[in-house]
Amino acid sequence: MSTYKVHNLGEGARPAPFGYSSWLDYWEKATGMKANRCHRVDCTQLLAKATDGAHVQLDNPNDNHWYIVPLCHKCNCQFGAHFTVGGPLVSATDPSVILW
Repeated sequence: MSTYKVHNLGEGARPAPFGYSSWLDYWEKATGMKANRCHRVDCTQLLAKATDGAHVQLDNPNDNHWYIVPLCHKCNCQFGAHFTVGGPLVSATDPSVILW
C-alpha cells in the first residue's frame, strides 16, 4: 500500500456527486473496496472505523487536485492538518483517477 502526505481541506462539506449516497460511497465505488478503517497512518483511535470520505490535497506544490480518502470523523475534522494516509486516493472530480 502506498502512503501519501496530505493536508485536510475544510471545504469538503459539499454534497456528493449525483448517483452517490456520500463521499465514502464515491470512494468505495471507484476503488471497488470497502472503507472499513480510517486511512490516517497515525490515527489515535485504535482500529477507528472510516465514517467520512474526506477531502484532502497532496502536500505537493505541483498537484492542486482534491482527493477523497476514508477517515474517521475525528481525523476528518482536523481541517488544515498535515498527516500521512494510506491509499488509494480518488480524485474528487473524476472517479477514474485513482492514486494507488
